[in-house]
Amino acid sequence: MNLAHDNVSPIRPALRAVEQRVADTDDGYTRLANELYEELIGANLTRNQAKVAHAVCRKTYGFNKKMDRIADSQISQITRLPRQKVNKAKNELIQMGVLVREGMLIGPNKNLTEWKIPECHQDGVTVTKSVTKSVTKTVTEVSPKQGHTKDTITKDKKDIKHTSENSGESSDTPLSNLPVIRPEAATHSPKGDKWGTADDLKAAEWMFSRVKIITPTAKAPSWPAWANEVRLLRGALDVTHHDICETFKWANADHFWQTNILSPAKLRAKWDTLRAQMSQPGRNRQAVAQQPAQHWNSREAWENEFL
Repeated sequence: MNLAHDNVSPIRPALRAVEQRVADTDDGYTRLANELYEELIGANLTRNQAKVAHAVCRKTYGFNKKMDRIADSQISQITRLPRQKVNKAKNELIQMGVLVREGMLIGPNKNLTEWKIPECHQDGVTVTKSVTKSVTKTVTEVSPKQGHTKDTITKDKKDIKHTSENSGESSDTPLSNLPVIRPEAATHSPKGDKWGTADDLKAAEWMFSRVKIITPTAKAPSWPAWANEVRLLRGALDVTHHDICETFKWANADHFWQTNILSPAKLRAKWDTLRAQMSQPGRNRQAVAQQPAQHWNSREAWENEFL
């Protein structure tokens, strides 16, 4: 009898179930245009910018939406990036036109011609691209197969304060000297912080024509600023261009407000008061019209105002 052999217990590895993860379109898929996706793949983006761009595509087109309200925390969860880096990369993508923002909504910009991504000019092994006066971005490639990027951040770049989408600051405030040009903007300021659609601009021009009747010497305003006020008024109070022009016209005919409401900004500030007084019988000195009111944007209305 071999006692040594009998006293040896066989050693077996512990057995445990290993769950396999297999992707399946039955669990959901992102329907994205190939041209947009290929442009995103070839774009000269940093690692964080690329991750955030893909995350926004997933959170929009993954739910069959072009734009949606996406919190930084949601993007942080799927990109595994801190919220501060998510917010920074998101705002940079908006500046470059890769993403578009409309109020609290955000989504990929399908108009690829509006993408303003810095080109990466390769010369030898080291590639250097100056993005702004205060930011120097150095891209170093080891080899075509094993490449990596390195961001050299100057003190000026560290001092930039990026606002979150939940902050009280305006969501249209640019974070650099690069203008934010939105696809729907018919007019915008040089910095891109003030802008309006074609109808916003048309309403602003109509309002100034009314001001010229009251104050013939009035100088032409900043159209991006006026259109921006019309746009903000629409968004904040959920009103139409017709509501805005109707209220402005009523104020112009009122014996008190006609010299106090001479801009969209003043109209926006006194909106609630004006709408309340409009419903008061006899408040307005203007006679009640016998004909139905014309639409502010109709051909007849424009002819009556300007011809």
